Amino acid sequence: MVRLRQPLPPYTLVGPGGERVYLPDLKGKPLVLVRDRALAEALAQEALEAQAFLLVQEAGPSPLPLLLDPEGKLLQAIPPGGVLVADPFLEVYHLGPVAGAEAVRAWLAFLEAQCPECVVPEGEWA
Repeated sequence: MVRLRQPLPPYTLVGPGGERVYLPDLKGKPLVLVRDRALAEALAQEALEAQAFLLVQEAGPSPLPLLLDPEGKLLQAIPPGGVLVADPFLEVYHLGPVAGAEAVRAWLAFLEAQCPECVVPEGEWA
């Protein structure tokens, strides 16, 4: 089950060529899973500092790389028109609707600000 502020469960999805994509292998950069094709088109125009995929049950044309969820297990967790945004360690920070690509960029900026390596330790500024 997908929950906010918890690691993304280790789902295995399918790439459009039939290759298996194990979500834990995507660690290292923020992850954005989009359910809405219109939002995917808007995000495809952006220079995101994240891995962004359109999550669908069946292959089809897509402006973003596709991840297929044939059983719909992960798709069920993302509401229609929504996105899943996870940090580089795949901890889920947003799971729900967004007002557009700008809102996704705002979530990614928030994640960047949460980076523990980017924060000055308290002893150095106190």
